[in-house]
Amino acid sequence: MRYGLAFLVFFMMTPLLMANAFAHQSDAAGDYRIEIDWKNWPVVTGESNAIIVYVSTLDKSLEPADQEFVSTKGIEGLKKTLKIKLIVDDESITLPLQPTDIPGKYEAPITPTFSGWSQLNFLGTINDTSVNLALHPTKVEDPLSLQFPPIESNQVEIDDFNREIDDLRGDIRELQETINELKQEPTNDNSGIMFAAIGLGIAGIIIGAASFAKKK
Repeated sequence: MRYGLAFLVFFMMTPLLMANAFAHQSDAAGDYRIEIDWKNWPVVTGESNAIIVYVSTLDKSLEPADQEFVSTKGIEGLKKTLKIKLIVDDESITLPLQPTDIPGKYEAPITPTFSGWSQLNFLGTINDTSVNLALHPTKVEDPLSLQFPPIESNQVEIDDFNREIDDLRGDIRELQETINELKQEPTNDNSGIMFAAIGLGIAGIIIGAASFAKKK
């Protein structure tokens, strides 16, 4: 019973632990505090953005997450000594840090083509301090999750497409049989044959246009 209760508590806390792990956006490297953020919000797949990196002197009386970036403590001159590597699944890209007008604030422009979580590794040094740090930027959202009202997809599945074509072919066969039957009837009224032939022609045009669109 005791082990079952412990497992239940761990199971309930796991999402909170995971959320805190992925929300880890500031940390310390020696005497320096490093914080990351996205430039533009919301962070959406396929939209131009930039990773913001703040580097400042660490207040050792507080945890990095409990203190804010202060530009008067910002560390400049890191363009050549510090880089970041963005990792998504098995893919990675190394980005240089571009200084801004604010001391200690750097930018790395990027357009995220992924959705979900990523990891940011720091490579290099801050003055004489080697940096070995991994942080997790905020989740990149799929644009469909931010659309309201939701936009229905106009894409037709290939199976449904083929099914519609087969149905049209069946209609053509029925129209052809109707025309043959009307031709055999002893009557001078050709209107039935005319309408059936028109329907046959329209169905043929639809199939031709659909087949052309499919090849495109």
